[in-house]
Amino acid sequence: MMRIHDQRPASPARRSLLKAGGGMALMGACTPLALAASEAPLTAGASALWEVWLDTLVPGAAQAGAVAYLDSQLRLPRDQRVLFLRYTDWSGSHAAFYLDGLAAVDRLSRALHGQGLLELSTQGRLALAGQIAAGAPPDWQGPPAGLFHFVCKADGADLVFGTERGIERLGLAYRAHIAPTLPWPVVG
Repeated sequence: MMRIHDQRPASPARRSLLKAGGGMALMGACTPLALAASEAPLTAGASALWEVWLDTLVPGAAQAGAVAYLDSQLRLPRDQRVLFLRYTDWSGSHAAFYLDGLAAVDRLSRALHGQGLLELSTQGRLALAGQIAAGAPPDWQGPPAGLFHFVCKADGADLVFGTERGIERLGLAYRAHIAPTLPWPVVG
């Protein structure tokens, strides 16, 4: 399957048209992943992978609402998201970054361990995460592996420890300048 980042770069005129809003409807080479990224950020399969992946990187992320967090963030306008990816130079689709990265994690797990991420033991997941963190796993087909690991781990840390409840679990006093009305920006 062709992924978004495997397509030829758009010409300057086409890029301008896409930015103006004609985007997905005018792209003749839309892939199923591109459509999924624009219509529904997380499928059930991607949700399960995300929850296990994030909880592997930051224990407690699943219980803190990893799936609801990512899904709600991807539904916000790009400039309102608090996903760590926003603060990198990633110019592509945020949804595609996460979906392509999760698919790459699962493929790598199958290639190296004969099982998908969801079937691996905790130790197997930690070993896989270490290989991805190193930045150059064999046959990786997704966003840069090291960047994907780094961004996901930062998202997990924000989710688990960046809330009032998370700070209190660390035994620290929560001292927000402006107290949030929600644990994180939620849409819908």
